[in-house]
Amino acid sequence: MVHINQVEFENFKSFGGTIKVPLEEGFTVVTGPNGSGKSNILDGILFCLGLASSRGMRAERLPDLINTAKVKEGKSCETSVSVKFDIGDWSPREDTKDLDIDENELSFSKGQKEWTVSRKLRLMPGGSYASTYSSDGKSCTLQQIQKLLRDIRVDPEGSNVVMQGDVTRIVSMSNKERRNLIDELAGVALFDSRIEQTHLKLNDVYERQERCEILKNELESNKLKLEKECQKAKKYKAIKEKLNNLNEIKKVFLYEDQLHRLETISKKQVDCENKQNIFKKNLKSLEKEIEVLINALKVIVADLKEKGEDELIQVNSEIGSINTNLRELERLSELNKNEGLKLKENRDQIAITKRNIEIDKRNLISFDENKLVELEEEIRNLTNTHKLSRKKLSEAADESGEFSKKNLKINNEIDNLKKYIEPLLNKKRIIEKEILENNTQRDEISSQIKLLTVDKNSLIQLDSKQEIKVKEHNDQLNNIKSKISNCKSEINVLVKTIDRLGYERLKLEKDLSKLESRKETLNETRGSFALRILLEAGLEGIHGYVAQLGEVKEKYRYALEIAAGSRLGQIVVDNDFVASKAIDILKRKKAGRLTFLPLNRIKKSNNNFSTARFEMKDSQGYIDKAINLINYENIYSNVFHYVFGDTKVFTDLDTAKNIKSKSRIVTLSGELLESTGAITGGSKLNRELIFRFGSNDDIDEISPFKKRLLEINESIKIANNELKNKNLILENLFVNQRKTNELFVSIKKEIDLNQQSMKLSENKIQANLIRLKQLNDKNDLLKNSLDKALNDSLPQQNKLKQLEQELIKINENNQNSSLSLINKDFEGVDFELEQLIKKRNLLLEQKNNLALTKEKISNEQKLILLKEKNLIDSIKELAISHQDWIDKKNDLKKELSNLESQKNKLEQNFGLMRRKRDELNSKISNHGQEKNEIVLKIDYLKRDIDSLAEEKRNENIKLQEYKKLLPDPTPDLNEYSFKNIDELQVEILSLNSSMESLEPVNMLALDELAELEERLKALVERLDILSNERSELLLRIETVSTMRQEAFMEAFIEVDKHFREIFAMLSDGDGFLQLENKIAPLEGGLTLVAHPKGKNVRRLASMSGGEKSLTALSFLFALQKYKPSPFYALDEVDSFLDGINVERLSKLITSQSSNAQFIVVSHRRPMINASMRTIGVAQARGSHTQVIGLPNAA
Repeated sequence: MVHINQVEFENFKSFGGTIKVPLEEGFTVVTGPNGSGKSNILDGILFCLGLASSRGMRAERLPDLINTAKVKEGKSCETSVSVKFDIGDWSPREDTKDLDIDENELSFSKGQKEWTVSRKLRLMPGGSYASTYSSDGKSCTLQQIQKLLRDIRVDPEGSNVVMQGDVTRIVSMSNKERRNLIDELAGVALFDSRIEQTHLKLNDVYERQERCEILKNELESNKLKLEKECQKAKKYKAIKEKLNNLNEIKKVFLYEDQLHRLETISKKQVDCENKQNIFKKNLKSLEKEIEVLINALKVIVADLKEKGEDELIQVNSEIGSINTNLRELERLSELNKNEGLKLKENRDQIAITKRNIEIDKRNLISFDENKLVELEEEIRNLTNTHKLSRKKLSEAADESGEFSKKNLKINNEIDNLKKYIEPLLNKKRIIEKEILENNTQRDEISSQIKLLTVDKNSLIQLDSKQEIKVKEHNDQLNNIKSKISNCKSEINVLVKTIDRLGYERLKLEKDLSKLESRKETLNETRGSFALRILLEAGLEGIHGYVAQLGEVKEKYRYALEIAAGSRLGQIVVDNDFVASKAIDILKRKKAGRLTFLPLNRIKKSNNNFSTARFEMKDSQGYIDKAINLINYENIYSNVFHYVFGDTKVFTDLDTAKNIKSKSRIVTLSGELLESTGAITGGSKLNRELIFRFGSNDDIDEISPFKKRLLEINESIKIANNELKNKNLILENLFVNQRKTNELFVSIKKEIDLNQQSMKLSENKIQANLIRLKQLNDKNDLLKNSLDKALNDSLPQQNKLKQLEQELIKINENNQNSSLSLINKDFEGVDFELEQLIKKRNLLLEQKNNLALTKEKISNEQKLILLKEKNLIDSIKELAISHQDWIDKKNDLKKELSNLESQKNKLEQNFGLMRRKRDELNSKISNHGQEKNEIVLKIDYLKRDIDSLAEEKRNENIKLQEYKKLLPDPTPDLNEYSFKNIDELQVEILSLNSSMESLEPVNMLALDELAELEERLKALVERLDILSNERSELLLRIETVSTMRQEAFMEAFIEVDKHFREIFAMLSDGDGFLQLENKIAPLEGGLTLVAHPKGKNVRRLASMSGGEKSLTALSFLFALQKYKPSPFYALDEVDSFLDGINVERLSKLITSQSSNAQFIVVSHRRPMINASMRTIGVAQARGSHTQVIGLPNAA
């Protein structure tokens, strides 16, 4: 049993020098005369163990604990106390066995038998002092000492030490203070700490929620602004997208127009070819007609020649020729123009082709010629080798016939030997076959044994796995049971929490109803009801209570409210008309009375405030005029001068009384000195004030009730949801438990089946082992027969082997010297040559392809250069041709003018023949002209056909370019399918104009809005998280409150049980503990109720002194029994008891001393007689305490 086995004092209180007091287990009494210092032994224990802060050691300050003789010396001095514990029987608590211990943390070593705690107090000459602790000689802190004390079940805050006055203290305690003792035992403070920490977290969550709500409101405001910008941006973006779409459609239109243009050109080309064929047919018919007309003309011309018509013909001919030439020049002009356009297009095409050729040249890969040369050299060398191998192969084929005769002789001898050996070999084969069959059977049996062994091992492994599964399922079952137990506990806590909150809600609702009823009554008394009636009537011009119209500093509030008194509750209105109307309404409604202050009637006092202020400024304790300590609007100046007048504010009553002035004075603590001499004062109670500055009502008592009611309702809702979830979890756990149990039973059955299978496999293995032994014995006999047959055939077999080896050697020599070796070499060379030729052909093919590509590029370059040169020449020729055309046109026009004059002269000289001839000429000319026109048209058509072919080629190039620009995928044309490109261009211009009209546009608004919406979404999610966190914290507070109450009730029930037992033992009566509030025990106190034998039931307050001591001691012992300690120290707890009760108390201590050490300070004989040992204390010389031993009581 852990106990104190020695206490050592050095200069502690009445102990001078060093004194050691040995102690033992059981019941020890320390006795001695009054004032001898016997209680100082317990004070020393308290001092050493650091319990002085909570229990006291009858000293005002720590230095008073040092022996007075040492202090009087005037030097630095010190005192120390050491307490030695016997911890041989100590073992760590179950809940701390496996905890890791910090290296720097103090702990008991394994097998440690004793533990010494020491404390030193050193006093310096100047009066300063220092206190130090040590554990087994190692310096440490009080917290480390207390931790080790708790390890040996000594609670530093417990009730194991009862000093003088503690019994009286229990008696004089209030009920709530007495209940706090059980609070300490139950660890209520820990629960309170957890609740407080949770409240701090909850307040933090509320703050974060508030900040998030503010931010959310800001973001929503910004969202509205951005949405307006986004509408504009979306419109702009839609137009832009439509514009981009139209541009894409435009590309499609351009491609389709180009395609249509190509189709038109192709159609024109076909039309031209058809027309050309028609014109050729017409030309042939016209030529025949012209021939007939010419023959007729010849006759007339012959006649006209005689008359000089040749000259006129010549002139007409020349005019016709000139006209033809002029028309030809016009055609040439048109052709030159078209040719110029074609040359320009050709020039652009040549530039593109040159760029493509340069790109192809850069992409060419060079060919390594040296590699091909090396390969050709290898092929030549290998070809020579191949020819040589072929020659050797031919020569070797001729030599191979010389070995045939020798081979024949050896083969005959081999045949004779084989005929002799064959029967022996047959016998050998029969034996070997039988051995083989036996071996096969043996292998099958061995295989079966292996398979059975594998099956057996598999079953063993499976059995092992199943055992592991059984353990796992067992652990799983235990885990589920633990979870079920925890879940039930949590459900129980939740149910109790809901019940407790329900009771609290009911109580709050009743209290709230009372408060609201009282508030309504109070409002009617104060006039709040009347004012509400006026406001509801719609009366305008009411400013409010005087108290609502001014602001004051908190330190002046009480003084100014006392000085103003009931005037703070008067109503300020615009004028006396409003006041009159208000009074009429109050009369009609019977709503009570109010005092009104019309702003047009209230006048300022004529007192000279500034002079008075100047006169009082140097007075002691004077603060200022009351009117100067209030902040108000100028409009209410006369109102506040009316309310406060010339009232002055002083710090206290003493300084105010010294003022000779007859002014009205108020102090900060609320004393009011009227100018008439009357003084009002007393305790400071807020409820005396009907109205307060900044409020027209009392401090709101209802608000906390409402807030708590909301919290309770929310907590009950959360708790009900949590209870529902926990019940679902519990149901799932029960389902899992059932399933796990079923699996557990199934696995157990599988294990039983595996055990049976293992036994069966073992039996089969044993049977196969017996059969295997029989086969091995049989094989041994067969092997002996086989050995005999082998010995008989061995000489002949050796000779046969020699002959076969000789034959093999001959054949090998033959093969090595002739055909085989050479043929092998020849095949190798042939294969290698074939591979090299393939490799060369591949390189040649690469070379040819490269050469072709280079040649192609070179030809293209030459062709393009030629085209470029021809183009330049054509341009020059076109320029020269154009100039010639201008010159020819001018010359022809001049010549035509001269011929026309000549013609007119000649025409006057001819008659009818001339007209006939002219008609023929005209017809011939017309036909000729028609023929020329047809020829010209045919020529034009030919050129047009060529031109269209060229144009088609050029347009095809453009089509390919437009095709490259086509969007992928092709846009949907929809309503634009019936529009042309011009209409599309108009719409594009319109959209461009619309975009310009919208600018400037904040296109970032869309992204900003998206980002803001993301932030809002995240914020809403954050608010949801905070709401869940708040709910969790509220539930945690309420569940911890329930657990706190449960812990208290558990401790209370146990302490009450112990109190009943101990009180019955000490008094032969009945006693019990009574809670003031059984439903909410932590809100009420604790009463000790006793029924001594032969007396009525009494509460502690109505008991006699002895009864009180007995009841208080019973309570103290009940507290100690609830949380047992290895030792108890009691200081004169029997001083108020009579002899019988002391004897009963000593018997109680004796009965409990077998489980704990009791050190009792007493000078009562029954207590000394009941003890196991007694330590006597007396006062020696120099007022020092002397410890002496007394004989044990009989």
